[in-house]
Amino acid sequence: KQLWSTSGRAIDATSFRQGDRVIIAISVVSSEQRITPLVIADLLPAGFEIEAVLRPEDAGDTGPYRFLGDLASPNIAEARDDRFVAALDLYDRRPATVAYVVRAVTVGTFAMPGVVIEDMYRPDTFARTSARAISIAPR
Repeated sequence: KQLWSTSGRAIDATSFRQGDRVIIAISVVSSEQRITPLVIADLLPAGFEIEAVLRPEDAGDTGPYRFLGDLASPNIAEARDDRFVAALDLYDRRPATVAYVVRAVTVGTFAMPGVVIEDMYRPDTFARTSARAISIAPR
């Protein structure tokens, strides 16, 4: 899970201001030589709202967010009130990236949960990133 500014700068921030827009990119790669059907669930910190789910044409060689590289075409990608959810087939050992844009809306200190990625048919195959605390200050 990597955070980016909308101008293309990788950020490792834990402090934001109300109104800040951040791109969250989630990259996965399999250690197995097979097709892996994955579900990606990224819970949002309470102070953020999803503005947009990015599509492959938003990045790549010519998109406005080309600094993200090639984005995957998930079977499903949804912006829910409290989380981003995507389902995709991961092929062999090729990496895949999905991304979405959030906006900081509520002032406070919140937990930013880690991403949970699971193989749909093999529950013993999963990955989880670490959680951290973030804060959102008034503009």
